[in-house]
Amino acid sequence: MLEAWAQNKARAERITKGAVVKKTTDTVTEIAWSSDGPGSSIVKYGTSPNALNQTAEKPWGGTKESNGDYNHTVWITNLKPNTTYYFIVEIGQGLGTGTETRSRLQELHTVARK
Repeated sequence: MLEAWAQNKARAERITKGAVVKKTTDTVTEIAWSSDGPGSSIVKYGTSPNALNQTAEKPWGGTKESNGDYNHTVWITNLKPNTTYYFIVEIGQGLGTGTETRSRLQELHTVARK
């Protein structure tokens, strides 16, 4: 058991599924992804792919699933209606290594206000 822990400690955490935009309204979106270990859940976003200058996050952890993956979910609020946003997800302090893992750049579009 100690050997398995040491092997995990020596490598960075991986994103195993996602990130996926689960739900979007005119001002709110839910972004979810899975990783192979617990870590902080961070979404960096903005209206330009070159300026992800806003951050939404959830405390360290993640919900452990039966397959061993950890699910991460972050809600972003106070978005502008009918606007395209760009984002990446990050996992910090993955598996106690002090490393970060990032997703590829993605985009989402909020719906127009009714």
